[in-house]
Amino acid sequence: MLPVDSAGDPDLRDPSIAGVHDYWLGGRYHSDADRDFADRTAIVAPQIPYLVRTQRALLGRMVRYLAGRGIRQFLDLGSGVPSVGHVHEVAQAIDPTARVVYVDTDPDVVAYSKDLLALNDNVALVDADVRDPRQVLDAPETRRLLDLDQPTAVLLIATLQHIPDTDDPAHMVTAYRDALSPGSYLALSHYGPDEYLVSGQKLFERMHLGEKLEVTVRDPESLRVLFAGLDLVSPGIVPVVSWRPDPDDDIGNNPERHPIHAGLGRKP
Repeated sequence: MLPVDSAGDPDLRDPSIAGVHDYWLGGRYHSDADRDFADRTAIVAPQIPYLVRTQRALLGRMVRYLAGRGIRQFLDLGSGVPSVGHVHEVAQAIDPTARVVYVDTDPDVVAYSKDLLALNDNVALVDADVRDPRQVLDAPETRRLLDLDQPTAVLLIATLQHIPDTDDPAHMVTAYRDALSPGSYLALSHYGPDEYLVSGQKLFERMHLGEKLEVTVRDPESLRVLFAGLDLVSPGIVPVVSWRPDPDDDIGNNPERHPIHAGLGRKP
């Protein structure tokens, strides 16, 4: 993920999407600038912190599902700060030998990860642009930890919404999919068209609170294209809270109105 520049206030230099998310998730790897930006965002779009938390809960459910199917290798693209119930914590609680490669280019994420992952030989963070699959897949740490001839899960949770159509995300996803062996999986979640998100962004601009978080929204049919060549796991592409919820999860009275959709596909 890329840093989000502030609008000139010297106390708000260089907040980042990753740090903002970590703050909303209850982590401790974020700066004063991240907290201030997050609080300002929540003023005009109070649903956003909740949506970030629902996607982290989804990540946990998907990793547990994948681990239950024997997946022990995970490539998390645009990971953010790997704390607070992130992939390695969930996967290694099931099997300590599970291997995880996080990928992010945010300098704060890279710095924090050195501390977070220092004592875990089965986890690494690659400082690379997820839009360049070759750079990611050829990185020494990726090659050390992941054997792509064996089933692997590629995770794109809350990542593609930060990649505009001009960067051709479908081509990017296809490159990762083609590098995987049969029995591998691709997981993603994505913001869809949502009037509250749009109105919140407009209000953010009118209130001069800083530079808004840029998000490209895509509807469920657009996401279906990204799963080309894969078998969708039941229940398919659904609102994020409806993707295999745990028995005690509160999915609300109208989960179909949730503005984020998610899906998981298996390579045959």
